[in-house]
Amino acid sequence: MEYKEITFEKDGGVARLTMNKPPVNVIGLPMMEEMIDAVGRVGADPSVRLLLFRAEGKAFSAGMDIGDHTPERAPLMMDAFNRLFIALERLDCATMAAVDGAALGGGCELVMACDMV
Repeated sequence: MEYKEITFEKDGGVARLTMNKPPVNVIGLPMMEEMIDAVGRVGADPSVRLLLFRAEGKAFSAGMDIGDHTPERAPLMMDAFNRLFIALERLDCATMAAVDGAALGGGCELVMACDMV
């Protein structure tokens, strides 16, 4: 999968997932699908000991994209959100959120899902 809204890199035992949608890293369906894919790659690599979440811009995340809170899109958003958190829960490695700036709504929930902040 080609990532457009995140960057993902592994260096030794550390994987870095950076939300790259400044200035406030609104999390929409495309970003969640990219995060799910990256977390899956971490889960498939036993050499990764830490998954570090970071963000570009002035906020860690302003939360979920309000455009996804419609009757048509909300079920898709909730399904993706659920798959992301299940994938995080199943990881054998530690997870950390490097928070610089606001972490609101779904961004705060992502932070709370990590082992360390």
